Amino acid sequence: MSPLVELDCTTGQIAADDSRRSARAWLRYALPIAWLSVWFAGLGMRPLGEPDEGRYAEVAREMFASGDWLTPRLDGFNFFDKPILHYWATSFFFTLFGVHEWTARLWVCLTGLLAIVVAGWAAMRLYGERTGWVAATALGSTLLFFAGARISTMDMSVAAFLSVAIGLFMVAQFDPAAEPQRVRLNLLGWASLALAVLSKGLIGLVLPAMALLAFMCWERSAGILRRMTLGWGLAAVAAISAPWFIAICIKHPDFFDYFFIREHFRRFLTGADDRRQPAWFFLGVVLLGLFPWVAFLPFRLASWRKWCAAGRSERFLLCWIVVVLVFFSTSHSKLPFYILPIFPGLAILVARRISMLTDRELAWRFLSIAVMAVALALAALLHPMGTRHLSQYTDMHPLLIWFARGLAALAGVSVLCIVALAGWRQRQLALVLLGLGALCMWQLLFMNAGEVAGELSARPVVRLMLPQMHDGTEVFTVHAYLRGLPFSLQRLVTVVDEDPADIVPGRMSRPDGFVPSLGAFEARWSAAPSAVALVDPSLLPRLRRDELPMQVVGSAPSGTVIRRPAAGHAAGR
Repeated sequence: MSPLVELDCTTGQIAADDSRRSARAWLRYALPIAWLSVWFAGLGMRPLGEPDEGRYAEVAREMFASGDWLTPRLDGFNFFDKPILHYWATSFFFTLFGVHEWTARLWVCLTGLLAIVVAGWAAMRLYGERTGWVAATALGSTLLFFAGARISTMDMSVAAFLSVAIGLFMVAQFDPAAEPQRVRLNLLGWASLALAVLSKGLIGLVLPAMALLAFMCWERSAGILRRMTLGWGLAAVAAISAPWFIAICIKHPDFFDYFFIREHFRRFLTGADDRRQPAWFFLGVVLLGLFPWVAFLPFRLASWRKWCAAGRSERFLLCWIVVVLVFFSTSHSKLPFYILPIFPGLAILVARRISMLTDRELAWRFLSIAVMAVALALAALLHPMGTRHLSQYTDMHPLLIWFARGLAALAGVSVLCIVALAGWRQRQLALVLLGLGALCMWQLLFMNAGEVAGELSARPVVRLMLPQMHDGTEVFTVHAYLRGLPFSLQRLVTVVDEDPADIVPGRMSRPDGFVPSLGAFEARWSAAPSAVALVDPSLLPRLRRDELPMQVVGSAPSGTVIRRPAAGHAAGR
């Protein structure tokens, strides 16, 4: 070959290599931007769900409106169920961007993203860059974790701060390159635990302590304690979390018994809140909530034994996962989002597992995801039009059709992943495609759930009430209390003749906001110059018999809206 030809070949090879590097660089930035765009989309497309989203958004709105950043209040009543951090953060967003449904969800969306970033960073430091990207992709596209970042509760923020602390501690203890920054990483981890305590209480310390104890028993060594900056760390936790708890106990002496005794110990040890589930409940939630990445878990005992014989960081993650699962499984109070702290650790282990699979094994896992997606799509299409407790409000069939379509699309994405892996030899691209496909599927499902969520929210009631109201109109709920109604109306509501569990403990803090009987309500209604009410329809015959001056405005799934007619106008029958 002549030198000129040789030079041309070399130049062509360099140009091809440069082209591939440019393509990789473009993907490196384009895919995260696309992923973030999908992650933040649609926060305001659904109304606030009942009761949790409406409840927590209203507490933050009242804090924002009153300027009292110490005492949480729901509909004007002292509300001591949860600590303060979620309300502070949401009130801050209300100050910046206004009181909206999307700003009420912004905190959980951001804390979910924080957990994703730290999980990816920790996996990257411990197991390599590719494993880190897979861990972040997997965590952000699992069903339950995505849902937790879309539904405004305290569970996502406590899960996020626990995950941040665990990630920081793991890097500080198990990454040799992190030794010069160990104290700094430890203190950041302790600060994160303090924020977890301010998010949901004592589990912010109890769960990490139990996981650490289990790990030390497994290792038969307490040496890790000497590397955790224990004294300064505990001091940091106290300095960050204690001031609010002390201040609220001084101002409201009943807070300590209600929050620590009732909300922690009594709820955990008894079924007083009627949240009983079988012992295996959270195992099922984890397996379903980890979809589609559940396909990469090892299902053979021998594989789990390999994990147990692996490095110390893997054993610590296993301790964390088992402790969280056992702790919540033994509790008498079970809700799906309680188990969220387990998911970042699971995502890291899944990513570690994927890094050990051959391309052939990985292709089989993609194929199993396609099969599972098709099976779930068929189950959705054959579903009898909705669950028992929702069918009284709306027909679920359109939502199930959207779910089936999304699953069918995910099956197609899984096949495309096999093509990227087997045909193009693009292992990382195949995994990113799976994550982005799953994320888009969950996002479309939540966006199209707006109609169903609307029927279960305060929105239909607000549409009926607002045209009947002015600044002096008093608003009542009679056996039909909605936590999101004060938020949507941006004014307090008077509760009539019912005892919601979240209102009763603080009822005396707003005596005029509670009417103890229907007779007292009728007297107050008749004396009011302007009033509207959401009423249980079964009470209308009695109110008519008592000749209450009222006109029926319309009906909503949660009750009937009535108004007090102006003086001289006949009451509607």
